[in-house]
Amino acid sequence: MYDPQFAEDIPRFSKRIAALLAGVSPATIRYAEAQGWIRPQVMPGGQLGYSIRDVQVLRRIRLWRELFGLNTAGIEVAYHLREQVLLLQEELAQLEEEMIRRERALQEEIRRLRRLLAEEGTVVDDGL
Repeated sequence: MYDPQFAEDIPRFSKRIAALLAGVSPATIRYAEAQGWIRPQVMPGGQLGYSIRDVQVLRRIRLWRELFGLNTAGIEVAYHLREQVLLLQEELAQLEEEMIRRERALQEEIRRLRRLLAEEGTVVDDGL
């Protein structure tokens, strides 16, 4: 069941709070906004706010800088590579679901054909 209280895309944090939660400077937030990686949204009080997902993106940027020593260009490459990996993982999951669906359909067709052959009295080799 969907509970908006736990939705990651609802704006909840001011720029200052988002920066504190992510451990980044306001400049990093401006950079991520300029890249289109985060987008502030209007909160109920009319102030622009950042979501949990935005804070996660900002944390990832900080980690890439701190752990891997990436500069701005490196962060851009890493971000786009990560996005591609996520898309490929999603595509792979869809292909796996389709493969399972087709396999079930083929197994059902094999059972149907065996029933037909059995009704005709034809010997079926179950060696497959």
